[in-house]
Amino acid sequence: MDDTPDATAVTIENDRAIIARPQAKMLDERALRSLSQSLDAASGANAGIRLVILDLSRVSVLPSIALGSLLQMSHQCAARRQTLKLAALQPQIRKVLSLTRLDEVLQLADSVDAALQ
Repeated sequence: MDDTPDATAVTIENDRAIIARPQAKMLDERALRSLSQSLDAASGANAGIRLVILDLSRVSVLPSIALGSLLQMSHQCAARRQTLKLAALQPQIRKVLSLTRLDEVLQLADSVDAALQ
């Protein structure tokens, strides 16, 4: 994990999957843009990896702009023949996804380990 004061920092780890861990409490427009750019760069550098995991354990606020951005990221991953999974969602984020029925469109996992299965 990066200890820089930038709350929107994203850590990309390459193993069997690209794992992005946003360090922001809220995924605002700036954090989403940084996240999307980081995923695009990691995917380009690791074209053979077919799984992208967003570890949202630190995210407690998901504004409406983030919902559309998550769908867009899912479509971008699909275009690269990758699967996007959202992992370790806090209960309030899971509830928002359920109320908007995005939990039926996006793949959710209880943890990063579960997403890797």
